[in-house]
Amino acid sequence: MKKICICGKEFESKTGKARYCSQKCRFKGYYQTHKELWHFNSIKNENKIAKKEQKKIDDEKNAMLQKRRSDIDLLKKRTGIDNYALVAYYYDTDKIDELLKIAKYRQDNGLIKIRNKDEQRIVKSHGGKITGGFDYFMISTN
Repeated sequence: MKKICICGKEFESKTGKARYCSQKCRFKGYYQTHKELWHFNSIKNENKIAKKEQKKIDDEKNAMLQKRRSDIDLLKKRTGIDNYALVAYYYDTDKIDELLKIAKYRQDNGLIKIRNKDEQRIVKSHGGKITGGFDYFMISTN
């Protein structure tokens, strides 16, 4: 009985059970039947690599955001403006000179006051009701 193999050749099996004409065609047939499974595994491996790359990208993004936050906090301290959104807007648009002009204007009008780092403040404790009197402490704003 003659059969047609994957390669297109006609062959006759000796035992009657053979499906392929040669070992090469057998491997080819096995590959074609399992191709989708192997393709799925290769996609799965690519996703693993993509996840590692994504994690690296996320770490870089978090580091960049942390640097941005610290820069904005330094600008807030330097200018004396407490509005985070306002300082962030000028920082993001690279208009720091305009922010410094606004801060200078507000300082001249007495709207904001920049504290000196070494300036000490007097702070009243909240234990007045319990101890019978308020305690005053000198603290440094460093």
